[in-house]
Amino acid sequence: MEKVKKIEKKILKKLEEAIKEGMISEKDKILIAFSGGPDSVFLYHFLNLLKNIISIEISIVYINHNLRHDVENDLKFINDFSNSNNVNYYIESVDVKKYATKNKKSIELAARELRYEAIETIRKKIGYNKIATGHNLDDNVETFIFRLLRGTSVTGLKSIPKIRENIVRPILDFEKSEILSFLKNKNYKYIIDYTNNKNDYTRNFIRNKIFPDFENINPNFRQKIDSLIKEINEKENCKLTFSNVYEKTINHKDELIQLLKQNNVEISREKINQIYKSLFLENGKLQNEGSKEFYLGKNKVLQNIYGELKIVNTLDNNL
Repeated sequence: MEKVKKIEKKILKKLEEAIKEGMISEKDKILIAFSGGPDSVFLYHFLNLLKNIISIEISIVYINHNLRHDVENDLKFINDFSNSNNVNYYIESVDVKKYATKNKKSIELAARELRYEAIETIRKKIGYNKIATGHNLDDNVETFIFRLLRGTSVTGLKSIPKIRENIVRPILDFEKSEILSFLKNKNYKYIIDYTNNKNDYTRNFIRNKIFPDFENINPNFRQKIDSLIKEINEKENCKLTFSNVYEKTINHKDELIQLLKQNNVEISREKINQIYKSLFLENGKLQNEGSKEFYLGKNKVLQNIYGELKIVNTLDNNL
């Protein structure tokens, strides 16, 4: 019971964050990618709670991938769910196998591409402005491990984005166990896709085989990896921000102030003037000879190394 109370408190916090961060705004019309599984059912109830705070409209859409023989059970559940919750629903059918064969893609990738394409088509048709998907923290960790095993750069290990164009992922910070506990406590029904238990696909193998082994080593491995992902996000976004500074050329020190604020750096105007005079030429371009650094406070240092600006956390050098 105590765990459920913590989850409910977390839900309220994330509802407030969704509004504050601009993920969801007043008068939004949101189409939920709805499979009938626990994640999408939780997402629906999450957004339905948000309707108590701001005025939004929500509908659900189910995509039939034509990969399972028991799809009729899904369709019945969708219809019953829609009726009991008084929510509009839409159904679209796609031929994943045909598309995968024709375009020489994996079933996983083909299903994803067709699913997003179909949902976007429905969104435009009904005049909605956003799509919400039920990606959760476990999905984020799973994607991290998938990319790590496949091989990628540090940038490739960043989080699944909470906001990408018109697609939002409001429940990305919730663990699967939290979702299941909440649904069980509220007696909310959902369906299980039996293909998720098959290890034919890499992601299923990670979820069903690797996760349990990691859990035996450290039951909190999800939170640990999630913390690492957040740290990568922060550092990569910081690099990206200051890379963009150099590419577009700063002409006014107010632009530098804004960029520092975006990275949660607060320093005096006097120090900002010192940085501007020291790092930039009279024409506003960044100096690209030699290296200089400024201590920004809170263990952060602004470095200009041969024309490349970046913020470094000095704690990283004290391992």
